[in-house]
Amino acid sequence: MNTISAIKTRKSPDVFNSAPIGDKELKAITEAGNYAPIFGKIDITVVKNPELLELISLTALNMMKHSGNEFLEKTAAIPGYNALRHCTAFVILSSPNEDDPMGFNMANVSCAAENIILAATDLGIASRFMMGPIIALTVEPVKSKLAISENFKPLIAVALGSSEIEFSERIKEHNNIRYI
Repeated sequence: MNTISAIKTRKSPDVFNSAPIGDKELKAITEAGNYAPIFGKIDITVVKNPELLELISLTALNMMKHSGNEFLEKTAAIPGYNALRHCTAFVILSSPNEDDPMGFNMANVSCAAENIILAATDLGIASRFMMGPIIALTVEPVKSKLAISENFKPLIAVALGSSEIEFSERIKEHNNIRYI
């Protein structure tokens, strides 16, 4: 698959199935994230352990239920809702824990996430850009189990897994593009 095809066919599944991702594919996907055009440093943590994935999901779900945010509380009340969508790999992208008024750290991890998502699509692996579950990564007992580099903080994540979704080209409007 070429890059343009990967961009146009990428989709975010509502739920992943339980088929694991091969180590070779996961390595290729995460290394693609490391090749992102960044200005600074990033840290990539890959969670494959099913018990830790479940702990992250349950912690995020509990925090959503008690967030005071109507949307999050409504989402968390959906029967069977899983905050990680039952992914089999969860790639956490962290940046230095520092004042960043220009937003470079978020830009850096976002570029890495895009590379990860496109590499996964190219390999036929489903992916989902996620920010919501990040709240669960900053509290115990989750925080200490992640081994995120010292002085780094998680900003975004990409959930990976197998899915029944079809990778077919999406139709998008382009009336928000202007050429001058």
